Parts: sequence; C-alpha cells; structure tokens
Amino acid sequence: MKLIRQKYNYHVSLDTVEEFEKIILSDASVTSINETNKTFSRVLFHFWNVVTRNKSTVIRENVGAVKNINNRTTKLPLFAVLMGTDFSKCLPYFMFHQNKNIYIFDAWPKNHNSIIKFLNFFKVKNAFFTSSQAVEIIQSKVAKTNCYWVPEGILADGYKYSEFKDKNIDVLALGRRSNSYHKQVKNCLEDNKKTYLYVKKDGKLIFPTRAKLIKGLADTKISVCFPSNITHPERAGNIETMTIRYLQSMISKCLVVGRAPKEMIALFGYNPVIEVDSKDPQGQIIEILNNYSDYYSLIEKNYDVVSNNHTWLNRWDSVKATLSE
Repeated sequence: MKLIRQKYNYHVSLDTVEEFEKIILSDASVTSINETNKTFSRVLFHFWNVVTRNKSTVIRENVGAVKNINNRTTKLPLFAVLMGTDFSKCLPYFMFHQNKNIYIFDAWPKNHNSIIKFLNFFKVKNAFFTSSQAVEIIQSKVAKTNCYWVPEGILADGYKYSEFKDKNIDVLALGRRSNSYHKQVKNCLEDNKKTYLYVKKDGKLIFPTRAKLIKGLADTKISVCFPSNITHPERAGNIETMTIRYLQSMISKCLVVGRAPKEMIALFGYNPVIEVDSKDPQGQIIEILNNYSDYYSLIEKNYDVVSNNHTWLNRWDSVKATLSE
C-alpha cells in the first residue's frame, strides 16, 4: 500500500492529518509517495474541476476515471488522508490506479456534492468518513464506492497531562465556542476568580503552537466541548459528530463539560461528558470546580478508554481490515 503525502504550511487544523499519517507509516506494509510539486497537483485538479463543472453528481453506472496514456492500471492500494475537499492531493495518482481509497475529515453538507462527484468520477473503491451521518448521506449517491464510518482518533503519546493539583487553567473553551454557553458562564467565572481561557477574537488562536496547545490542555481542569452543529451551525448543518477536541481533552485528563454527540456515546458505551445544566449553568460550573476531586474517577476512566480504544492505531486497524477484504 502507498500513502500519498504532501508537505503543508503549519496550521493547527492539519495536526490531525499528520497524526494519522504518522501511524499509517509506522505500518511496515505501507510506503509513502511524497508529493513535492503541489502546484502541478492543484493545476490538474483545477483543470478537472473546469472540465467536469456541469457533470451530474448522482449515481451513474458509466462514471469513468481518467486513464493512463499507456492504458495501464495497478491493483496496488493507494490511500490518502484529506482535510475536507483537498482533492488536489490525490492527483495525478488517482488518474492511474484502480485501487483508490481515501479518509476524509470535515465532510460537511456544503462539501457533499464535491465529494460525491470526485468519488463517482474516479471510481474510488473505499471512502472513510469521520461522521456516521455523512456516510449515510453520501453512500446513497455514489456508484462504485463503499463508504465507512471511522471516527477521529488521537495520537496518545503526543499529549501530556499535569497532576490534578497542578492544573492552573480552570476552564478552557478551545476554538470556536458556544456563544450561548459562553455568555452564561463568563461573568460567573470571573466573579469567582476562576481562570477562563477562550478565543477573544475570531481567527486568533489561544495556543498558537502545538507545544503550547499540549501544555495548555495538560494544565486545564475543565474543557468545554460542543459538537460543530452548535458551534459552527452554518458549516455543520444538522451533522453532529465527535471531533478530535473531545479526545484531546480526555487524553490530557481534562473533565469535559458540554454536550456529547450521540455517536460518541455509542462509541464509548456511556456518556463521557458532563452535560450542561441548561437551567443553572453558572451554578453547575462553580459546583464542579469547587468539588473537582469528585470527578477524578470519570476523568481517569475517560483517559483509559481513549488510550485503549480511540487512538489512531485503533482507527488504522479498522481501515486496514476493511482494505484487506
């Protein structure tokens, strides 16, 4: 099997791609194709997009992929990990192979038509999505592709945690927050002299480097997490899915307060999140902080479950088992 890789300019959102690729490449059966000419790939993708602009995205039995000029194909499995619809990463390789497979983060509703068109045109064999709802929607509209749900995972060794007594960030709302919840607890936390970190200006990161992110999570008592359909409704629509933020928080031994997606509860076999008390969010957050030791057992349980069952190695084992079939 060959994994297609590209060198990116650093952005925190791409850490998850790199984490998964690192685990995939630790498999001795996998070698990498390191794409160095991103401009060429992007030009090819742009050209393909222009040529197929008016093509239907619905199921068609005669959907065809671009063929090699020598009309040669290979059965060697090809795999790519994509953030959203970064399909240029797959070119030119998907033009010459039969056995094409992709793993897609952020398959939000606005991207579905683009994803369906790409899967149908290139006859992608297997597509893995981090959202179970996205699988249901897209599977019904692709002709030659098998769609599977493989949730986000975590590179456990890439994170740290501080001892409970040494955690000095009381509450952390990482990334885009739930404005409703933020407004309800902000003044309460400040009045009670609790340390509350949140994004104060859109586009400005609380922790601008990965090292600072890892340290910040390790020092946090409560990590506030809501699914994207609450924090990013214009993007996520009605898709409620578990994002890596939940796993990052748990592997850093934070207590997660917010809302657990249904698919996450199904994955864990229990609700690992302290659900927000909508009637008294202020009283709840202060009560939790004042009695934090009462939640040590849940924090440790979540840490163990994530470490054993929800790592990128677990996810790769699932993907590899499917590909080997």
